[in-house]
Amino acid sequence: MLKVVRSNSKLLKRALSVFILASLSLTGCSNAQDEDENQADNPVQISQERFQIGTDLDIKTLSRLSDAYRQETGILIEWVPVDKSVFTIHFDEEPPLHFDVKLPKGVDMLMMHSVYTLANASASHVLQPVGSRTLATTVPAHYQDPDGEWFGVGKYARSIVYNKNKVNERELVNYAGLGASRWFGKLCMTDIYSPENQAIAKMMMSYNGTKLTPEILANWQANMGSPLANNAEILNQIEQGGCDVGIVDSDAFWGYAKTHPNTQLRLMWPNQINRGAITNAISIGMVDAGEEVGQALRFMEWLVSDRGQALLAFHTSTFPVIDIKDDTVNMETIRPEWTQFEPDSTPLIDFIKDHRKIEPQKKEPEVPEEEGEETQALE
Repeated sequence: MLKVVRSNSKLLKRALSVFILASLSLTGCSNAQDEDENQADNPVQISQERFQIGTDLDIKTLSRLSDAYRQETGILIEWVPVDKSVFTIHFDEEPPLHFDVKLPKGVDMLMMHSVYTLANASASHVLQPVGSRTLATTVPAHYQDPDGEWFGVGKYARSIVYNKNKVNERELVNYAGLGASRWFGKLCMTDIYSPENQAIAKMMMSYNGTKLTPEILANWQANMGSPLANNAEILNQIEQGGCDVGIVDSDAFWGYAKTHPNTQLRLMWPNQINRGAITNAISIGMVDAGEEVGQALRFMEWLVSDRGQALLAFHTSTFPVIDIKDDTVNMETIRPEWTQFEPDSTPLIDFIKDHRKIEPQKKEPEVPEEEGEETQALE
């Protein structure tokens, strides 16, 4: 039996301290004089090579990653905002006869927060297979498309977050438990039909069955009322007392904790005594109409190097998908003790290929007691 892993307050505070102290050393930052000397000694800095990446991630955050890449290679990355809704064809829908997906002109590759967005991009026919032995052999099969159209490069989990002043952490064990009546009016979630929450439902179907899982979804709906739009809204609601517990992506919580060191929120890794926590990944794919595919491929392969993985994890609050072997990387900064958890082993492609939409159980409307008595009297 696996040990239930929880985020201890002292561990979280210590991790935040380590994060602050290590930020300069890991990113390779230096003072302005050192940078000028490096540019003078290293002619690669004046290279005019560049390419574009479409993304729904925070561009300011990604710019720190691309700055490090440019220092190494001299290649400039231009980040272009891409809303995930642009991929009008969903991976779990019947494909239409015509595809009308318009990406910003000049985008060579995509780097999106969720693998399900890349699956939608693939279904929308905007990606091409990437014939890279480096990617195929380095990225675990769990986080790659069998056809080579997308690769996960920074993983995170669907985690449970709670207000430590209102919730005893021992009350929390798994996703299904949030359907208990004690959480009525206290649960915050995004829509149960989102790909991320449907993945949880599909996992629960494998061990809770076709009868119990729809009931759990219905209880989630009852407990949360109206769904919230995103991770940020859930975290803010719990912090402000609007609810006590919720399901969010772990990178959202980790990023929030870095900027709110005195937060009352804590994270718990669910399903640690059976299947493990559901994971997702920042994912990359090559645009079919891309022009600078060579430059894009070079960056893709850099992302799965030890340094690329360390920097990506550091800046995006995700976790490496590979085992970093470089001894100079400060792993305590990237994977503090409290972030160690047991992940679910189901390959992401299995959730994508499972086109079922798990519906909540439809409950009969309750008849008010007085009305019921009156009906019986008439009969």
